[in-house]
Amino acid sequence: MEEAKQKKRKKPVKKITIRCRKCFMVDSYTPNEKKCRHCGAELYLIDAI
Repeated sequence: MEEAKQKKRKKPVKKITIRCRKCFMVDSYTPNEKKCRHCGAELYLIDAI
């Protein structure tokens, strides 16, 4: 019965904080996100904070 009560946990998603070169907004992105959420510019790992 105790095993049924345990909730399955999702694996934590690795996020990287990157500053956009175009709009200078800082946000956290997953490795598969390649565009800025705010302006749509391409993101570069070299701009990670």
